[in-house]
Formats: sequence, structure tokens, C-alpha cells
Amino acid sequence: MQNSTSRFLQKKRALSLLGGLFITASVFGQNLTVTGTVKDVTGEPVIGANVIQEGTSNGSITDIDGKFSLSIPKGSVLVISYIGYASQNVTVTGNQPLVITLKDDTELLDEVVVVGYGTMKKSDLTGAVGSVGAKDMKNSPISNVGQALQGKVAGLQIIDSGKPGDNVTIRVRGIGSINDSNPLIVIDGVPTDLGLNSINMADVERVDVLKDASATAIYGSRGANGVVMVTTRKGESGKGKLSFSANWAVQNVTNQPDMLNASQYAAYSNDMLSAAGQTTNPLWADPSSLTSSTDWLDEMFRTGLSQNYTVSYSGGNEKSHYYVSGGLLEQKGVVESVKYRRFTFQANTDSQVLNWLKFSNNLTFSTDTKTSGSYDVAGAMKALPTQPVKTDEGDWSYPGYPDYDNRSQANWYGTMRNPIGPIYNDSKRTDGYNLLANISAEIKFCDWLQFKSTFGYDAKFWFNEDLYPKYDWTASGEAGETSKYQSSDKSFTYLWDNYFTFNKDFGKHHLDAMVGSSAQWNKYNYMNGNVSGFLFLSSSYKCNFLVQD
Repeated sequence: MQNSTSRFLQKKRALSLLGGLFITASVFGQNLTVTGTVKDVTGEPVIGANVIQEGTSNGSITDIDGKFSLSIPKGSVLVISYIGYASQNVTVTGNQPLVITLKDDTELLDEVVVVGYGTMKKSDLTGAVGSVGAKDMKNSPISNVGQALQGKVAGLQIIDSGKPGDNVTIRVRGIGSINDSNPLIVIDGVPTDLGLNSINMADVERVDVLKDASATAIYGSRGANGVVMVTTRKGESGKGKLSFSANWAVQNVTNQPDMLNASQYAAYSNDMLSAAGQTTNPLWADPSSLTSSTDWLDEMFRTGLSQNYTVSYSGGNEKSHYYVSGGLLEQKGVVESVKYRRFTFQANTDSQVLNWLKFSNNLTFSTDTKTSGSYDVAGAMKALPTQPVKTDEGDWSYPGYPDYDNRSQANWYGTMRNPIGPIYNDSKRTDGYNLLANISAEIKFCDWLQFKSTFGYDAKFWFNEDLYPKYDWTASGEAGETSKYQSSDKSFTYLWDNYFTFNKDFGKHHLDAMVGSSAQWNKYNYMNGNVSGFLFLSSSYKCNFLVQD
């Protein structure tokens, strides 16, 4: 009986395996090996075109003859694409050879890219240039042009501190020099060291990033680390158009670490000091009794708020165009007392005065104010959770509070300090005023020869004022002197460009040439001063100080 059962099970397994083979063969039998050729409208084979099964990673590329072969299920859709051509979808119904003709993507090829002292069609471009248009940036819920470039251009690295008003650090294909790796910023044809955070993103038409030597060579050594070309918006023909935009945003600190509470910290300190043979803090003799704790990171951080408003008016006719806008940005950082306020004004006009003469001008103005106290995130992480933010009298506490006599015990408190007091008591303020303007004249001698002269002016003013009132935040029991620092920076740049451009077709050939000169003058003034000891702490340590302007 046992042998009969064994033979039955073996037969059952054999039948099951055979059935599985039939099922597998049936599944693979539904696939088709599709072959085909990809050509352009002239009948020439397209080499290296992508042929991919829609919705999968199953694909192939065409060979030197434009041919491909791919195994796909019947009824699948093939997506054929290649740079400079419009993508095409083909549904596979059989295994007959396919002949696919790709048409030129004229919209992509006719896109104009800003390259140095002129523009060029993408179809004629050979250098490495990355472009970001207004459509790509307007959907970004941010107010900084530099931040809007993040992830939009290959090889472009954006480093952002997150502090309101700070400029982003831009790296084009990594670090190019041990001294300076910042790219050259060119706004409406004028090279400048104006930060991208000073520009209203709503006023930007496009940003082109010149990355390789062939694209940046025209700027010489200044373009060694790449060039970021910013083009502001222009008016369009038609009736005047009034636009208003507003957006609001919130910011929060993410991945905030969990810190030890007072009881845990005291127990850890007691174990460490005992192991080292040192006296433990008597205030922490019973760690379990320390029920009140201070999370200094929670005290330091808040929800940051941002509001951005822009109003613009633009229009024109066949010969003249105008664009005028004003913007207001207000930000409150995630750290208490950190604030940023910026006002921008943009005015662009152009006019075809005569058939052979055109005038245009661009004006970019901004003023901003940055204010904050002194803060140290690392210091807040090291601060004592056993210490309250303020004393019972409402003053800023000190390490060891309320044990005033032993507050300088280095074994217990080290160089710890109250990290919150300086945020509110110290005062840092920077006011900036920036003006960037240019006016140009274009003369058209004939269809193939033009001359352009541009005069640019770049003025920047910065005023900085820092006040550090006398107060003792540390365990030393010694308060430093009150100090005040002031500085002013003034920078002026004058630019004069003159160049001829030649472009002409010779049968099937096209020639572009440019010759010209560029002159630039720079003037820089800097002044600073520092004074200390002109304010004093009140007679009682536990009293707040009085600051007088």
C-alpha cells in the first residue's frame, strides 16, 4: 500500500511539473520580437534613439543603421525618443518590421539660450549650457532664485544655509579653485557680485548656466568657475497687463535630536565624576528629584513664516515694450529674533526708434534688512538641561542656578552658558541697498551686420551694526565688556561694452562672428569701528542691564 501511494505521489508531482512547464511556455509565448528602423524626415537613420516599452525599463537603442530589436508583449506601446526630435508612441500588434519617422522638435530647437554677449538657438549650441525658464521656477514655493535652481541643472550644486536673507553657495561642476569657486553672476548682460537673493524671482525670465570652457571663455578668468546668466522679464505686445501674486510659507526644523532630560543628565554626570574620583554636584545628589527640565533646542527654535508679494504691470506695441514691478518679502527664521525684509523694484523698457536703431534699458533695485541676535545651535545642544531659561526674578539664568556661590565649579559646569539670553539681548543688523542698471543702443547696418553699445552701472551699499551688551551667560561669574561694532561698505562698478556681430548664410553654411571690447572700472570703500566698555552692568548681578542708544 505504501509503494502504491509513493508511485501515485510521484506521478502527481510529474503532472504538476509538466503543467507548470506548459503554463510558463504559454506566458512566454505571448511575447513578440519586434524589429524596426528609426529615421528622420529626410530618410537618414537616427543613431542612438531610445526605444522603450512604455511604463517599464525594458528598452533598446538604435544602431548605426537606425535599427533596433526588442522582445515585448503583444499590444504594448513603444516610446521612441531622441534629443531634438518629438517623441513618438507606437502600439505593437504583430511582429512585422516597423519603420518609424521622427519629426524635428522645432520648439525645442528654436529655443534661444543666452550665451555670453548674445543669444543662440539650442540647435546651434555646442557648449555645455543648462537653462531654467520661468515656467520651471514659478511653481517652486520659494523666494530665492538660487534655491529655485536646485536640481534643475545637471552638475550645478546649491548649498543653502537656511537662514533668511543669506545667499546660496553655487558650485558649477565642483570646486574649481582653492581660493574662490564661485561662478560669475551676469544680470541682463552686466557682470556683478550682487547676490541672487537680492532679485525677485517673479522678475526672472530665465537663468542660463554656462558650464564648460567653450561657453565661458569669452569672460576670461572671471568665468573659470562657470557663469550664471540671469535674464529679467520684458514686456510683450498688447494691452497693459496688471498682475499680482502672493504666497505664504512655513518652515520648521526637521530631525531635531532628542536630548537628555535633567534627571538623565545629572545621573550621567554623577557616574562620570565618581568614576574619575571627583566630587559630584550636591544639587544633583538625587537625580530622580530633578523633575523640571529645559530642552534648549525647543526654546531656540520656532515655526518660521514667510510672505512674498509682487505686483507688476507690462505691455507694449509693435515698437515699444515695458515691464515694471515691485515686490515685498518678509521672513521670520526658525531661530527666535532672526528676521529678513526685502523690497525690490524692476523696470525694463525697449523701443525700436527707427528701423535701424533700438534702445533698451534695465533697472534692478533692491533694499533689504537682516536682524538677529547671537545664537549657537551647538552651544544649545551642550547646555545644561538642569538649568532654567530664566531665574525666579525673571533674569536670564546662569549655569548652576540657584547655587550662585559654586557656579564657577568647572568640574560641574565647565564652559556651559545660557544659549537663549544672547538671542534676545544681542543685536545684529545689516541694511543693504543695491542698484543695477544698464542702457544699450543697437544699430542695424544691414541684415547681417549689427553693432551694440551697452553702459552698465552697479552700486551697492551695506551698513552693519552689532551690539553686544555686558552680561554674564557662563559659569565663570565674570561678565565681559559691552561692545559695539559698525561698518559700512560702498562698491561702484562701471561697465562699457561695444561689439559688432556678423551672421550670414552662404548656401548650406552659416557663419556667426563677433568682435568688440569691454572696459570695466571698480571703486570700493570700506570703513569700520569698534568700541567697548561704554555700558555697564547694574550693581546687582541678578538685575537686567539697561541699554541706551
